[in-house]
Amino acid sequence: MIQQSSKLSPYRVALVFACFLITFILLQGATGTHATKIFQPLSRFPAKIGPWTLDASRSSSADVVKLLGVDDYIDYGYKDKGGHQVSLYVGFYESVGGGKGYHSPKNCLPGGGWGIDEIKKVKIFPANRHGTPVTVAEMIIREGDEYQVVLYWFQNRGRIISSEYWEKIYLVLDALLKKRRDGSFIRIMAYAPDGNIEKTEVLLKKFAELTMAELDKYLPGQ
Repeated sequence: MIQQSSKLSPYRVALVFACFLITFILLQGATGTHATKIFQPLSRFPAKIGPWTLDASRSSSADVVKLLGVDDYIDYGYKDKGGHQVSLYVGFYESVGGGKGYHSPKNCLPGGGWGIDEIKKVKIFPANRHGTPVTVAEMIIREGDEYQVVLYWFQNRGRIISSEYWEKIYLVLDALLKKRRDGSFIRIMAYAPDGNIEKTEVLLKKFAELTMAELDKYLPGQ
């Protein structure tokens, strides 16, 4: 049974605010960072990933792209022979900060009737990591009797990061030690027909494992 997520406590709100404040202060002192280019444009991302084939490509308006501050992105829809559809968004930033940065799906997805039922961490096994699991974030969102499963993570400077808090900590450390602030945000979504959450989770994990491995050819590593 899906459980409703609890509201943020005053302690957690203060902690989030403190993280943002510390990140801002430290990034101001991280002088000499340089923009890091993507290996190759995301427009070259394959039209076929395992059993999934590119079915749709969506573009944001110039105003939305400017608001996000993203340097390269794709918003693709894939479909397999069974008719299962998966939505893939990848946004790459040459240098996070100065008004350019991620928008957490915890804040962006709710709205228009959709609410968050559950947030948790799950493990996947990317094809190029020789059986080593990595952790990504999962959300279950619902509108009435309709459900969607969402997987997301940050694939930054050689790391897979599932937490917005740790992403900010690593951003500061890498700005200070590596002089880099590049990063990427990846989100995968799919509807859960008839409310079958478990089946959709299995499908998304398989797609995520293939996608994560493929992204290593595009996104800057360590």
